[in-house]
Amino acid sequence: MSLMRRLLDTKDAAGFLNVSEMTIRRWTNSGKLNCYRVGGKRERRFYISDLEELLHDSQNHRLKPLGLGAQRVPDGSHMTHFYAGKEEALDVSVPYLLEGIKRDEALLAVMPPDRSRRFLETMEQQGYPVGSWLKSGRLSLRAGMDSPGKMIRYLLAVAARVHEFRVVGDMIWTVRKGWDLGALTALEQAPNRMPPIENGLLLCQYSLDDFSGATIMMAAELHRQTIY
Repeated sequence: MSLMRRLLDTKDAAGFLNVSEMTIRRWTNSGKLNCYRVGGKRERRFYISDLEELLHDSQNHRLKPLGLGAQRVPDGSHMTHFYAGKEEALDVSVPYLLEGIKRDEALLAVMPPDRSRRFLETMEQQGYPVGSWLKSGRLSLRAGMDSPGKMIRYLLAVAARVHEFRVVGDMIWTVRKGWDLGALTALEQAPNRMPPIENGLLLCQYSLDDFSGATIMMAAELHRQTIY
């Protein structure tokens, strides 16, 4: 006598792993999570054993502190933060990068010049030796590249030459560069299509005042974690 293993649908799988159904679909599309197609509509179904294996791997993945309370995320995380107002953006980006300084990571901030100045002023006002960090290369500032391909190649070069790193990008820089939604989507899709990043974190910040609803929805879909 054999036992039939129960198959879960996408909603049940999302509840089991405590993620969104959109995340489940993205993981199956990328091959991270096994699924089985059933019926004429080829709907996704999942064995609990596959979900448990993914959960076990995630729990044993190296976690890194964000610098935001007790929040920790898996190494290689590609995250987004939606903010209302420049001060809220700084309330996340500054402690996030300061945690990287504490952990002896290389830091990269991708922002338009006016945002970079405010960012540096905030840390200087808090008593941090920003000038020496810039001079030594522990902290780098960039205004972004002219195309998704150039930006992706630049980020890969950064990851290749340092042991540990974290990146924050105020994505308004893409607007200043004249990018459209298609170009921005291509950039944000890249981490999900490449081998997992090791020894690094990527945080993309989106202003709720400056980006369209379509752009915010794209960012919510393509990032593994969202900071509120």
